[in-house]
Amino acid sequence: MLNCIIIDDEQFSVDAILKYIELLPRLNILAIYNSPIKALECVSVESNIDLIFMDIDMPFISGIELARALRPKTHKLIFTTSHSKYAFDAFEVEGDAYLLKPFSFSKFSTTINRLFPSNTNTTIQDMAHEADYFLVKNKEEDLRIVKVGYKEVIAFESSHNYVKIHLASNKTLTAYLTIKDILELLGSRNEFKQFHRAFIISTDCINYIEGNTIRMNNNLSFTVGESYRENFSFYLSDKLLKTSRKR
Repeated sequence: MLNCIIIDDEQFSVDAILKYIELLPRLNILAIYNSPIKALECVSVESNIDLIFMDIDMPFISGIELARALRPKTHKLIFTTSHSKYAFDAFEVEGDAYLLKPFSFSKFSTTINRLFPSNTNTTIQDMAHEADYFLVKNKEEDLRIVKVGYKEVIAFESSHNYVKIHLASNKTLTAYLTIKDILELLGSRNEFKQFHRAFIISTDCINYIEGNTIRMNNNLSFTVGESYRENFSFYLSDKLLKTSRKR
C-alpha cells in the first residue's frame, strides 16, 4: 500500500482526489488537511508518507512554501493546482508531478503509475480493471462505502451530477461520478457496452432487444442513441445467431 496525505483548502478538490483514490487499490489515505498550517504542524518524518497531494493556492502558506518544509518527509510530491504558472516553482521545490485541475482519472492513474511503477508489467489502472469488484460511496446511505462486484451490475445510468448503479438485487446506488469516470474504471471489460450517452450496460443482463430498444433484466429500457447505432450494429452482428440454411 502507498500511504498518502492530501493538503488542499478546497473541499471539492479533496473530494475529487478521493473519488479517484477509491478506484486504485494501492493507495491508502493517512490524513487530509484543509489547512496548510495544520499540515505543517502535524506531518512528520515518522508519518511514513509515500505520497503527498498538495494544492498551491492556499491561505497563509502557499503550497510552494509548504513544500520546502515537507518535501523531505515524503517519498513523492504531486502538486494539484488550477494554475499552470507555478510549474517552474514546483520544479524548484522538487515536485515529482504537476496535475492541472480539473484532471481526469486516466491522467491521475498514469501519473501514479509513473511515480510508483509496479514490479510487473501490470499498471495500477490495469489492476483496478482486473479486480472483480470496485468500491463506491453511496449517496443514499450517507456516503457509506459499498463493495460492488462487476457481475452484480446491470447498468450505470447518468443522472444529473451523479451516476446511478443498477444492481441485480434491484438495489440502486447513487455515486458522485460521471459516465467518463465509469468508462475509465471499466477499461477493457468487454461485457460492458455504451449504446446511449446516459447508459453503460452489462450485455450479460440484456433481457431482450426490440428494434433499437434494449430492455434489461430489471425492466430498465432505453433506445439506442443515434451516434451509437454503428457500434450497436457491430455488437448484434457479432452476437446474433444466424442460420446456415440456404434460402
